[in-house]
Amino acid sequence: MSPRSRRTVRRLIFFAVIAVAIVVVALVALVADGVLVLPSNSSAPVTITSVHLEIDQGNTSGGHPWFGPSSIYYGAANGYPLSVAAGASWSVVWTFINFDDVAHTVYKVSPATPFTIGTTQPTLPYSVPAGYDDGALAINVIAPSNPGATFAVTLVVQAETVS
Repeated sequence: MSPRSRRTVRRLIFFAVIAVAIVVVALVALVADGVLVLPSNSSAPVTITSVHLEIDQGNTSGGHPWFGPSSIYYGAANGYPLSVAAGASWSVVWTFINFDDVAHTVYKVSPATPFTIGTTQPTLPYSVPAGYDDGALAINVIAPSNPGATFAVTLVVQAETVS
C-alpha cells in the first residue's frame, strides 16, 4: 500500500471516529434532556412521595369554603411515600362536609402531568346536597409508565354551585 493511500485510509478512519463521537454525544444529550426515552424492561415501581389536593371552590355566605380547606396534603401520616407499578393506579380518598346551605357539584378532577385520572367513586359530576356531612370522593389516579421515577402529585378538584 502506498503512503498516499495509507494517509487516505487514516483520514477516513479519523473522520469516521469524529462522526461517531458526535452522534454519541448528541444521543446522550437527548436522553439527558428527556427528549429521547430509552425502552426499559425494568419492573421498578413509580414512587409517589405525596399528594397535594387543591379544591377549587367558592365560599359560603359566612365567607368559609364550601367543603372545608382548599388545600389538603397527603404525606407520611397518610401512608406516603407509596410505590405503584409503572402505569398502574392507586386511589386518593377525599372526605368532606358541605358547609353551605345550598347544593354544590364536584364536576372535575385534574391531575398534574404526567398523571391521568381513571375513575371516581361516585362518578362525576357529583352533586353534594346542602349541609351534607358524609361526603367522600375516591379518585383513581394512574401513574405514568416511567419505571423508577419519583413524583409528588397535585390533583385539582373543581366544584360549582348547582343551578
